[in-house]
Amino acid sequence: MDRYKLSALIGTVIMGIGSFMGCLAENPVYINTGNALLVVSILIMIYGYSRWQP
Repeated sequence: MDRYKLSALIGTVIMGIGSFMGCLAENPVYINTGNALLVVSILIMIYGYSRWQP
């Protein structure tokens, strides 16, 4: 598995974690952490999918 495919997979996993944290958390700190994870995962996925396309 090359680094682009791995970064696309990791970005997808981080996006799932961030979306659950952002939607289901009640504490504002966890909500903001989930939102930050969503932004980071989008950047990681852009890097991965820029070279590898399924």
